[in-house]
Amino acid sequence: MKICVVDDESEVRVSIIQKLTALFPHDKVFNTEFGYEALKRIELIQPDLVFLDIRMPELDGLQILQRLREKYPAISVVIISGYDDFEYARRSLTLGATGFLLKPADRGELSDIVLKVKGKMEQAFMKELSQLLSVSPIPHVSLEQVQPFNVSLWFDEREWKHIELGDRSVLLDHYNSPQDILLTVTLDSDLVGIVVRVDWEQTKSGFRERKLFLPVLHSQIRNMKELRFFQTNDSPLSGIRANQKEWAKQAAKHSQQIVHQALTGEISELEVALDAWFECLTNVTYDNLQKECAHLMAVLDEGLGRNDVILVDEDTLYYWREWVGRYHTWNDLKDRVRHMLLNGVKALKNLERQGRDIPQASDWFKQALQIIESSSVMNINLEVVSEAVNVHPVTLSRMFKQQMGITFVRFLTRRKMQQASALLLNTSKKVNEISEDIGYADYAYFRSLFKKEFGYSPSEFRKKNGILTIPDESE
Repeated sequence: MKICVVDDESEVRVSIIQKLTALFPHDKVFNTEFGYEALKRIELIQPDLVFLDIRMPELDGLQILQRLREKYPAISVVIISGYDDFEYARRSLTLGATGFLLKPADRGELSDIVLKVKGKMEQAFMKELSQLLSVSPIPHVSLEQVQPFNVSLWFDEREWKHIELGDRSVLLDHYNSPQDILLTVTLDSDLVGIVVRVDWEQTKSGFRERKLFLPVLHSQIRNMKELRFFQTNDSPLSGIRANQKEWAKQAAKHSQQIVHQALTGEISELEVALDAWFECLTNVTYDNLQKECAHLMAVLDEGLGRNDVILVDEDTLYYWREWVGRYHTWNDLKDRVRHMLLNGVKALKNLERQGRDIPQASDWFKQALQIIESSSVMNINLEVVSEAVNVHPVTLSRMFKQQMGITFVRFLTRRKMQQASALLLNTSKKVNEISEDIGYADYAYFRSLFKKEFGYSPSEFRKKNGILTIPDESE
């Protein structure tokens, strides 16, 4: 936090500065003289708080206050006067002063004012960050994971801020000055992001304007995940890979072959196409790899057992993108895709040999439905349910299409929307909290799904049902 002290008496300025420095050793307290010089220095420093004397030559405190209110309305100003004059207090408060103190300034009163201003700034910061997250959400990042330190850095867009990801204890030991730390954000059990002030320009890992914080953080998270994801692979870690377009083009071609071989049930040819596809994906970026894997799994989920045109809807694609994201290394993801695909095709062939109507499937399918109905939808997915009833995920997915007329993913999405509607009607939770409760980190996507299901946005749904008092800040 930056504090300026303005008074025409040097002894008074020094006394206040010494008290503030003793109370808040990590904050920056500036001796800004008085009159026009004070105004000049305040404009240069752009502090968060100004302690301002009233009776001064050149420019009195009320004149300086008025100019600051016009040009820097976010600066908190506290008037200090040696005169117990109600009119000065009234005029200063009318002009927008935060408070009014009598000389000599008491340590306790100074402390209370600084803490009050800090609290006000943190509230403004958290509200602004919440609004940014509602517009541009980052999966699995919420306000509860953010710990603010010196939020003064957030509001000073002249300062460069650098984002670094790593181990919490290592980062906090490395950046041991709280004054230089804007915030930390917990990303998972062993990974934290830290935002610190730096003295040099940071174009890739840093920002000055507040609106750029989330895009830069998202980029840093993506880079960290990519490094972790490919760490067990001998191929060069990506940043810039050669011939990206060509590798992506080849991957798309092999993906079509995989779908064809899966539909025909030719296991040996399927394995060859799968290996070639994996090789191509090793040479594309992490984001593109995720998209390719999710799209293939979605196509196979929608299309196994069919020979007509395969259309993938948004729900299915979102589900499989989340599924892909659960695997933290390329080797783990490859092993799981191979298992799901090869064993799934085998399971499907066995299923077809038994005929379309399978008497012995009725019991385990009823059990699968009961598991979904009785479980938290956030923790339910195709693999969890299939393992519980001891069938392959492909078999379960196929049976859903056969018995329910819709895919497992679509059935689960509808179940989630039903639970969301119950939470909207029976709790005071905000929309973004409900979205997280049922497993959607992307609030905007959740709202679009809800409106698609019920014809109303979540807040409109509440109003339609007579609930008018719950603020939906993310709407």
